[in-house]
Amino acid sequence: MSEHLPTIEQHEAWQPSPEQLPELPTAHETQPVQPGEVIDPHLRAEHARSDIEQSVGRDNPLERLQASEKAAQPAVPTHINRELKGITLRRELQQLRRQLPAPQRALSKFVHQPIIRAVSEGAAKTVSRPSGLLGGGLVAFMGTSGYLYLARHQGFTYNYAVFLVLFVGGFALGLILEFFVHLVTSRHPES
Repeated sequence: MSEHLPTIEQHEAWQPSPEQLPELPTAHETQPVQPGEVIDPHLRAEHARSDIEQSVGRDNPLERLQASEKAAQPAVPTHINRELKGITLRRELQQLRRQLPAPQRALSKFVHQPIIRAVSEGAAKTVSRPSGLLGGGLVAFMGTSGYLYLARHQGFTYNYAVFLVLFVGGFALGLILEFFVHLVTSRHPES
């Protein structure tokens, strides 16, 4: 016999289907209640339900919270392109320049022009090669030292342009040596 009785959990979880509920007039079908008038309890419940639905529909805090969270989240770009990188660079530079004094701010604006930047990056890849600078420095040091020794002991005047010629020659020699070292070390036996 006890097998046919519902458990407490089943009883609490039971919800009547719409067919099992009695037909109640909706809130807009009912007339306003006069003082002293007796009201059907089902009608009173329907009034309360419609008032709650209207107030929640107008000002739902959960919907407001979700909308504000969506608005607060920045749009995520699908990919990073050159335009996005440029925008980010300009914003960061503008932010940093605000903290600089006026002379440094002007220098920063000059240095970060696109043409100056392109020349600087090109030079960074070629002119400032460590092997070239090392070769130019060594050749210029040894060459001008020898040239100065000869100038003092032989009695002729020292020409300062010799330093520049020796530095450029040593720079070229350093780049050539780096190229040959790269060729030798980059060869892999083919299998």
